[in-house]
Amino acid sequence: MKPKEELRPIERQFDDYSKAVSLLPNKCLLYAAIMLTVFGLMLFAWALPFPHLGFLGQYNGYVNWASFLIAGLIYYYLRLSPTVSYLLLFILFAFSYIIIQLEQRLTAGGLLLTGLGVLFVGLAGQVAVYRKLNNVPTFRMILQAPLWLMGSILKKLKLRY
Repeated sequence: MKPKEELRPIERQFDDYSKAVSLLPNKCLLYAAIMLTVFGLMLFAWALPFPHLGFLGQYNGYVNWASFLIAGLIYYYLRLSPTVSYLLLFILFAFSYIIIQLEQRLTAGGLLLTGLGVLFVGLAGQVAVYRKLNNVPTFRMILQAPLWLMGSILKKLKLRY
């Protein structure tokens, strides 16, 4: 294994997070909690009212706060690892499809409350896992979790990140 200073930034983040969750025998609850957190955050951002911008014309309904969230996440992950960002983009497209289906069935307020509920359940699941490991959950750990999950998926698929 390389010394810590020779690791790429993405590898340093994977190592830091992996050390925090290394004693967890079954990571399925953590995987589910991370995915629920990302989905809930995206659903909440999607449901937030977005101002009408005249210059968008007919595309006005296609831009919302989730668009900016997706763009920011993909840009950040792309700087760390293109493969991880592509995997995340694929997952976010799947989430977008689910959200569009929910949007057709729920009111704007119902979509917002559903997003908050899913986000809360996901965060509570992550905090419960961290507490089980006797770790104090930090904001940094919660931000590193999706990155670690994408890396774990790529490792299982035997793809380089």
